[in-house]
Amino acid sequence: PRNALRDLEQGLLRAPGDKGITNKRDEVKQLVDKVAETMYYARHKELDAQVAKLHLEARRSLLLRGFFDDVYKDERGEFAIAQPVARPIEGTLQEVDGRPALLLDKTGMPSRDGPYLHPHALWTWEFMVQKAVSLQVLQIEDIDLGSGPLEWLCKGLRTHSEVRVLRLIGVHIGPAGAKMLGNVLAQSKSLVEIALDKCGLLDAGLSEIAGGLKENSGTLESLSLRQNRITSKRLGNLADAFCQEDSQLQLAELDLSDNPLAADGMKEIARIIGSDVHKLRVITLQDCLLDLAAFWRLVGKLDDAKPLTKLDLRCNPIGRGTRRCWRSTMGPTIRCEVLLSDHPLKVKKETLLQAEESDIGRYPLPSRWV
Repeated sequence: PRNALRDLEQGLLRAPGDKGITNKRDEVKQLVDKVAETMYYARHKELDAQVAKLHLEARRSLLLRGFFDDVYKDERGEFAIAQPVARPIEGTLQEVDGRPALLLDKTGMPSRDGPYLHPHALWTWEFMVQKAVSLQVLQIEDIDLGSGPLEWLCKGLRTHSEVRVLRLIGVHIGPAGAKMLGNVLAQSKSLVEIALDKCGLLDAGLSEIAGGLKENSGTLESLSLRQNRITSKRLGNLADAFCQEDSQLQLAELDLSDNPLAADGMKEIARIIGSDVHKLRVITLQDCLLDLAAFWRLVGKLDDAKPLTKLDLRCNPIGRGTRRCWRSTMGPTIRCEVLLSDHPLKVKKETLLQAEESDIGRYPLPSRWV
C-alpha cells in the first residue's frame, strides 16, 4: 500500500487536480494508515512481552549490554540500522566492601533466546526502574540510549529508594544527558556508587555533574568519570563542589582517569587536595598527561591531617628521576600512598595494542564513539 500511495502522489504531480487519481489516493491512504496502526500495536505487544520476561518486580540487579554479534534482526526495517539492542546478563548479587556488586557467570553472555530492549522503543523504558522496586544495581553498557529512554530512567532514579549502584559505561549520553543525571545526583538519597565511563560528557557535561554534586546530601561514596574527554576548562566547577564550606558531600572516591587534564587541570585537583572540607580518601588520575610540574603540584598539597590515603598517578609520563626521588626520600614520610608506573610509556603502548586487537572491524559500539 505504501508503494501504491507514492505512485499515486507522483501521478498527481504530473496531473494536478485529477479527481480519479485524487479519490484513489485517498482510498489507498486510509489503507496505509490502517496497516501502520496494526503494525505499531503488534510491535508494541511484542516488545511489551520482552519486558515481561525480565521479571522486574523481583529483580535486585539488572545488567544490560550491547554486542557486536547480536542475533537480533529488524526484519520489518522499523528501526535504525547498526543499533545494538540491550540484552540482560545474569549474575549473582553480592556485598563487597559494603557495596552491592554483581558477580557474572563464566560466559558473561546473554541467552540466545533471552529478552531484549530496543532503545528506540521508549515505552519499554518508561517505567522500568519504577517497576523494579527492589533494584539495587543498574548497569548499562554499550547502548546508545538517547534522550528518550535516559529521561525516563532518570525520572525513576530520582525517587527510587533502593538503587545503590548506577553504572553507565559506553552509553554516550553527552552533555544533555549529563544534565539529567545531575538532577539524579542532586535528589537521590540511596545511591552509593555512580560510574559514567566512556559517556562523552565533555567539559559541558562535567559542569552539569558538578552542579548535581553541590546539591547532593545523600550517601554517595564513589564517582567515576573515566574517558570522557574532560579537560581543565570546567574542572574548577568540580573543585567548587568539594571545597564549598557548606558542602554535605560524602564522596570518598573520585576517578578522573583517561582524561586529558594535563598540568593546568592539576591546579584545581591540588585545590581539592588542600581543602579542609572534602572527605576524599582515594583520587585516581591514571593516564591524564601529567608531567613533572603536575606531579609536584599535587604531592605538595598532601597533608597527614587530611583524609586522603591514596593518590593513583600511574600511566603518566613522570620521569625516572622524579620517581626515585619521591620513593627514596619524601614518599616514606607521607601517610598518603602515591602510586606511580615504573614504565608508563610501555604500559600505554600495551593498552593501545589491546584496544587494536579488540577492534574486529564492525560498527563501533557507543563506548568507542568520540
